Amino acid sequence: MKEKLSICLIGPKKGGKSSLLASLADCVAQNAYGYPLGLRPTLQPLRRAEAVEAEAATMRQDIFGAPCPDYDRLRQDFVEGGVATDTLDTYEYYFRLGLNGAAPPAVAERGPWLLEIVDAAGELAVPPEGARVAILNDVKDKFAGQLLSAQAIVLVVPTVQLEDSGWIGTLARVVDRLARNRDKKLRRLVVAFSQYERLFVDLGPSAFTYACDPAVALHVVRKLLRAAPWIDALRALDVAGVSVRFTVTSAYGFTRRFQNPNIDPHQPGEKRFRRQGVEGARGFGEYWRPFLTAEPILYAALDLDSAFTFSYRQIDARPEIH
Repeated sequence: MKEKLSICLIGPKKGGKSSLLASLADCVAQNAYGYPLGLRPTLQPLRRAEAVEAEAATMRQDIFGAPCPDYDRLRQDFVEGGVATDTLDTYEYYFRLGLNGAAPPAVAERGPWLLEIVDAAGELAVPPEGARVAILNDVKDKFAGQLLSAQAIVLVVPTVQLEDSGWIGTLARVVDRLARNRDKKLRRLVVAFSQYERLFVDLGPSAFTYACDPAVALHVVRKLLRAAPWIDALRALDVAGVSVRFTVTSAYGFTRRFQNPNIDPHQPGEKRFRRQGVEGARGFGEYWRPFLTAEPILYAALDLDSAFTFSYRQIDARPEIH
């Protein structure tokens, strides 16, 4: 691998961090991102031992691909409705990112990339206000070190009424500390507004038509930022040379063929639609197509904008009136 990148996911509990990560490989495989199809990215999950070999340039090419138990378990948890990340440790997942199509030469010559993506419990980075969560100091210190050494951070925030959230004050302080920290190696930060599909539940089969319009996504981001002025502290990072972007994501996505949000109201909890009579992941795969969950990771790695990554310059521009 020519370049190793460490990417940390942070955000509140049940904000969608682990779901974004669990759907990442499928999002790339299904071309469910906003980058040109000609870019042709590939993302291969790696076991920790393979990542060590890849970093040392001794990794053998495995045509068939070996199972990755940790990532496979994360994906299975997602199929079953999701399991909150525990507070006993932080968890590293490894991927090989390659580009097989047309990419700007300055980007293509840096690849392939070894990605280390760090996932941690929401209670660790963004605990609710007033909550007392027992977390070992060793775990806190480990995550703090990972944040400081990360080249990119993906801040996963659900598309809810942010001003009414119990974790809003804590997240505001995290953003402020990131902006003021001078010891960081941070190059890029992406704010990913998750659970995007929920905004379109009343639109039925027209949902995807509106959701996949970049102008609609930009409008949603602007509206969310107006309700979250504390995120404006990230402007200090942008001015200091850190590339800050905003995007929208949906791990559940929109159903194939029918185009409605992939949330089955007839199942308990939050479950995707499934094909009756087909067990396991195959039953859900019939209709499942995630939406843009690769966007924040691809931008964090490539420093390359898509139709759905928005800068402060785009957000501050006066909306066009048609």
